[in-house]
Amino acid sequence: MWGANVRHARDRVVNGDVVAFLPARVNQNWTSLFAQDEIRLGESVRATLGARVERNDYTGNEFLPTLRLAWKAAPNHALWAAASRTVRAPSRLDADAFIPARPPHLLRGGPAVRSELANVFELGYRGQPSPALSWSATVFHNDYKRLRTLELDPGKTFLTFGNQMEGRASGVEMWGNLQLSQRWRLSAGLFGLHQRLTLLPGAFDTAAPQASRKDPSHTAQLRASFNVSDDKEFDMALRRVGKLDNPQVPAYTALDMRFGWRLGPGFSLALSGRNLTGGHGEYGPLATRIEVPRSVGLSLVWRD
Repeated sequence: MWGANVRHARDRVVNGDVVAFLPARVNQNWTSLFAQDEIRLGESVRATLGARVERNDYTGNEFLPTLRLAWKAAPNHALWAAASRTVRAPSRLDADAFIPARPPHLLRGGPAVRSELANVFELGYRGQPSPALSWSATVFHNDYKRLRTLELDPGKTFLTFGNQMEGRASGVEMWGNLQLSQRWRLSAGLFGLHQRLTLLPGAFDTAAPQASRKDPSHTAQLRASFNVSDDKEFDMALRRVGKLDNPQVPAYTALDMRFGWRLGPGFSLALSGRNLTGGHGEYGPLATRIEVPRSVGLSLVWRD
């Protein structure tokens, strides 16, 4: 499989008094070529080789290769591994942002900002020991390079965006499904994450490592689906989300429920409740944080 992509955008910004994008008018082009090939290495082993070359107006060409191996160890059990390289190319926010909008500028964009880079490694397992039970597990490790930071220019007169941070993230993701009966199914999931971000020697943005860690260290979910009858269904989802450290956001537990009733051909009625255990914050400093509230809704849907 192979292909090509071409994208063109005309960006027109009306600048305000606080933030400006300079130049205010920009025409941009993104192009890419990609190819992928799947190779059988035996009766139970497959390799997938792929690559993509992307070109953007800020950093030029970016090379994105990937390699995947899959081994069917038994009829209902499979192991797989993958290695990939990916980037986040700069946007106008990285390169063209100026604060305040009129000189003298405290921030003068990032004319030399580079793409953020991640080398991603994954190892996974999928199994279905019986028709009623299936599960999967994936461990991953990401190496990050050239992460965006806020730097002081050599003349020490203004700030600019740079790439003076690197880091690592490792974790595990697991999921399982159990069909208890023809009408009742349970699903459970667990996600764990450990991150470590560090500045390169000489970096100015000492707050960047803590400010960039905005992901909880763990989340867990339990879902239950029950078909009460041929036209009535009940769903419940319970999730636990770990705390955030900077800014501090407490861990929370949330319960969602839904009861659906098919009234007839094309008509359905549903009563649902979200965050029934109470409202909670998800991100942001306490002074400006918006709480996600408890809510109950009733919906009537008609499909022709």
